[in-house]
Amino acid sequence: MELKGKVAIITGGASGIGLALAVRFIHEGAIVVISDINETALAEKAALIGAKGIPANVAKEEDIKALVEKATAAFGRVDVFVSNAGIAKFGDVFSTEAEWDLPWQINLMSHVYAAKYALPQMVERGSGYLLNVASAAGLLVEFHSAMYSTTKHAAIGLAEWLGSAYKDKGVTVSVLCPGPVNTPMAAGVAAMQEDALQPEEVADMVVKGMEAEQFMINTHEKIWKLYQVKGQDYEKYMELLVQRRAYKLGLDEK
Repeated sequence: MELKGKVAIITGGASGIGLALAVRFIHEGAIVVISDINETALAEKAALIGAKGIPANVAKEEDIKALVEKATAAFGRVDVFVSNAGIAKFGDVFSTEAEWDLPWQINLMSHVYAAKYALPQMVERGSGYLLNVASAAGLLVEFHSAMYSTTKHAAIGLAEWLGSAYKDKGVTVSVLCPGPVNTPMAAGVAAMQEDALQPEEVADMVVKGMEAEQFMINTHEKIWKLYQVKGQDYEKYMELLVQRRAYKLGLDEK
């Protein structure tokens, strides 16, 4: 898809990858709506880059419904919906159901809600684009958090389903699975600083991927190579995960 003249919504658009995507989309000639739960930062960044800001809490279905409705009312349609907002929360199988709920709602269900409310008009027109931002943790594992890995795996599964279900209706789906990126989410996590890209570099990859209508947009070759091992030899992949986990968490030093 060429972005020139397209109307795009980007959630989590006041910082990080979302903001970099908004800047790049505008440079490509798109009309951009950025959304964020942080209303102060949203208003500031929207004014700075020339986007329309619409606040939303993506964990709430009614907020995403209103976001699509407001963008459509303002610009007549939504051509692209980028479900970028995400949360990195540490937790494992011993965490409570309530602790699991927020990352589940933000990292997965926000993508469900975006599709639910953006797809009808896209299908009616016979054209549209959903870009779901997951993570390399959805391809492999984020050793620090079962919550993050599990919800990002689920996000990729949803994107695969959407991509196969709606391609013949004119809707293209891409899933972005970035490795380490220098964003506020990664701040303070030492393991995420290794080989970290700048958000602007990721935005470049996204635009190229969207132009090619590429389903999987990956940012780090070494992650993609390990993922290929997963598909070819799952036992070897699991052995490598055990080794990498020991390295990443320093377990092999104990």
